[in-house]
Amino acid sequence: MIEFDWHICGIPCIIRVISYEPCRPAYVSGAPDQCYPAEGGVVEWEVLDRKGRRAEWLEDKLTDRQRDEIDGAVFEHVEG
Repeated sequence: MIEFDWHICGIPCIIRVISYEPCRPAYVSGAPDQCYPAEGGVVEWEVLDRKGRRAEWLEDKLTDRQRDEIDGAVFEHVEG
């Protein structure tokens, strides 16, 4: 299980990765009927307090931009 430290509204917390589906890159070589778009790249995570308890109250404070930043950080941690 992957977990890493994060801050939401200046409050330290932990992001726990629940599930991860890697991105399969697009295949764009050859005849058009043999080309496929990229697929996957799906993550699911939750916010925990510093004691490891679920912190929905803190997750509720996230903006869409912050959620995108966490998604990017999850991909970096999982794929890196």
